[in-house]
Amino acid sequence: MKNCFIFSGQGSHRPGMSSNLYNTFQLAKDRIELSNNILGYDISEIMFSAEENVLRQTQYAQPAIFIHSTIIFDLIKDQKECVAVAGHSLGEFSALYANNFFDFETGLQIVDVRAKAMHECELNNPGKMSAVIGASIDKIQTICDSVDCQIANINSDSQIVISGSEESIDLASESLKTIGAKVIPLSVSGAFHSKLMSEAKNKLTDIINISRFNEVSYPIVSNFNARPNRSIEEIKHALIEQIDNPVQWSKSIQLLGELSNEFVEIGPKKVLSNIIKKIDDSLTITTYNSIENL
Repeated sequence: MKNCFIFSGQGSHRPGMSSNLYNTFQLAKDRIELSNNILGYDISEIMFSAEENVLRQTQYAQPAIFIHSTIIFDLIKDQKECVAVAGHSLGEFSALYANNFFDFETGLQIVDVRAKAMHECELNNPGKMSAVIGASIDKIQTICDSVDCQIANINSDSQIVISGSEESIDLASESLKTIGAKVIPLSVSGAFHSKLMSEAKNKLTDIINISRFNEVSYPIVSNFNARPNRSIEEIKHALIEQIDNPVQWSKSIQLLGELSNEFVEIGPKKVLSNIIKKIDDSLTITTYNSIENL
């Protein structure tokens, strides 16, 4: 049976991630030591630590999740046949590695630039995000337009995430509560997938334009347009636009579900399976996130 491979994004980190992989598999040890050299600092120390306060910072969390996800993929890739890939936000880069779009070094260099650029945006344009449950996308959009925030993630019909300045999210939250919606603040450090991240596009565009890419092996369903992209130019465009546009996750999963009802989730912890079940509970999802699953 062919599988859709999906990869989790920022927020799926966990303290101690990859340490067991490093101690067990030569592939993991080599990959993490290579990562330390590429990044110019000891990412393994941050990943293996029991403390989360440094790991959760954008400039470290994104490379750490990418490294971990690519290791897990390489350890299981011969056991599962793939038909298409997708990744949630940052996870799209892990999905593209799995799809032979770039080699590991290129992928990590791009992720590092993206993470640092997004971290700069967090400092220059502070903001926050909240999950909204129990309101239609049209009502959420109308309220967001009225207070100048944005829809950031369309995870399912019942879970939509909004993003913007602290003031705009507070105002939107008050309005949403008055129409009976539940609003849950997210513990993130910035207003991801909103125009407060737009400045990060310049540096991301620069590194993407000088990087070498390959034709993909399978379609990648991109966050930006929820379409099965195959051309190098389409994929590059979608990666850049993804920064300040909504993650079209619900549509992406629906499209993947037409290709196969067997899914493989890869990342540091199980986060996408529950969202996917809300989109289509007929899909079967196998999760690989740690040495225990392997």
